[in-house]
Amino acid sequence: MDGWRSRDRWSLDEKNWSRRWWIPLGLVVLAAATWGVLGFVEGGCKRGPRGGCVAADGYGVQGWVLFLAAMPTLFVVGTGLTADRWPPALGIVAGGTACGLYTLAQGQTVSHLILAAVLFALAVTAPALSWRRRRAAQAA
Repeated sequence: MDGWRSRDRWSLDEKNWSRRWWIPLGLVVLAAATWGVLGFVEGGCKRGPRGGCVAADGYGVQGWVLFLAAMPTLFVVGTGLTADRWPPALGIVAGGTACGLYTLAQGQTVSHLILAAVLFALAVTAPALSWRRRRAAQAA
């Protein structure tokens, strides 16, 4: 049966780990999450009606972007750190480096520096882990 559920549709199999679209995907997802986090870094957070942390006045859009980008970010970063293929790791490198530089351009407070350090650490860790997994797979 060649319906829309055929096996050659998109899935996370060996063929799709090597796709080059992982690079812009990593960049866009990390950019959205970084912009959302910067809303909390720059605007702070105020107590919400139910007691939680909500974005301060003027930063509501960034709070929603962070909320919507949380799961894609977790998926893309998790894939970039655990895959033995280069495109997911290079997406994390591109996103981490660009967003780290953007964060430093926005301010030099302690919060900005911590966020930039986390992004740069992701950018360095992803290819190192990918290289290590690749060597382990080739040795086995």
